[in-house]
Amino acid sequence: MNNGSWYWPDVSNLDGAKAAARGGMWCAIIVASITALVVLIVTLFKVSILGVNAAALLDALLFAGIAYGLSRYSRLAAVAGFSLFVLEKIYMLVTTGNILSVGVLGIIIGLGFFNSIRGTFAYCNLNGGAAPTSGLTGVFSGKSAPSPGARPLQM
Repeated sequence: MNNGSWYWPDVSNLDGAKAAARGGMWCAIIVASITALVVLIVTLFKVSILGVNAAALLDALLFAGIAYGLSRYSRLAAVAGFSLFVLEKIYMLVTTGNILSVGVLGIIIGLGFFNSIRGTFAYCNLNGGAAPTSGLTGVFSGKSAPSPGARPLQM
């Protein structure tokens, strides 16, 4: 099975769409982890790294939430992840005045987030317009499957 290239996955089938969404999920995990690690280093050792302070922990939490959303193939999480990442790269470019502040890794991660948009939208289209019905989505839609071993309510 050919899922296209690593930088432009084939999202014409369900497996390819899932793989593209998972790629964005891993990008969000990487961003959240690196941000949390930098905040930890800045806080513990009182050093300055790219002007990061403890408030960046909120950023790490946002990307952790985006990673969770992408694990559920959420289109909102995909768009939010790409948008937040691009806005942060634009902010870094404006504040540093250096195009190198975006970095090669930044471009690769940005492409991963963009592909997650492609993957989650393709997943929805290929899945008949339905989002997965497990987890919180299923709880709020009322369509989740019962737990294994669940007994019917006796009246």
